[in-house]
Amino acid sequence: MPTAEPNPPSQVAPVPAGTYVVDPQRSEVRFRAKAFGMIWVRGSMPVVEGTVRVTDGRLSGTGEIAADAVDTGVGARDRHLRTSHYLGTKQHPRIQVAADDVAIGSGRADCTVTVRGTAAGVPVEVREITASGDTLRIEGVVELDRTPYPMLPPLAGVSRTVHVEVTVLATRTATGG
Repeated sequence: MPTAEPNPPSQVAPVPAGTYVVDPQRSEVRFRAKAFGMIWVRGSMPVVEGTVRVTDGRLSGTGEIAADAVDTGVGARDRHLRTSHYLGTKQHPRIQVAADDVAIGSGRADCTVTVRGTAAGVPVEVREITASGDTLRIEGVVELDRTPYPMLPPLAGVSRTVHVEVTVLATRTATGG
């Protein structure tokens, strides 16, 4: 009996070229990390701004996330995450993200994420890049290793790896370019 061939990946619809402005109200960054190696702590950080450029089936973009507005639902924990032990938001209120020359449909983006003024390469699993009308939707998942960043090590605190899910919605500018 012949074995079934795996289904080919679905065809990715082309994303119109142009410049897209990120909508902070409809975009989000959610995370979870183990605290003390036992319990999941979940939270979010607002997207502040961003721009995505699409040309010839490739995209590049930059954006900022409000580290100073980290929200886990527990005020004391949020204040601690903002201190110099972790995010150091007095000096660095924003996290910067940049991606360059990402092939749409590749399923991967090599990004640079800057936390506390320290930049590190971060591979992102891109789950979706689609366009509907003038709206661009990007979804990605990251297992962020926080050891390159200057913060407390994961001894009896926040785990070394933080699971991050990102949804970006952006609108193409009127000129499209």
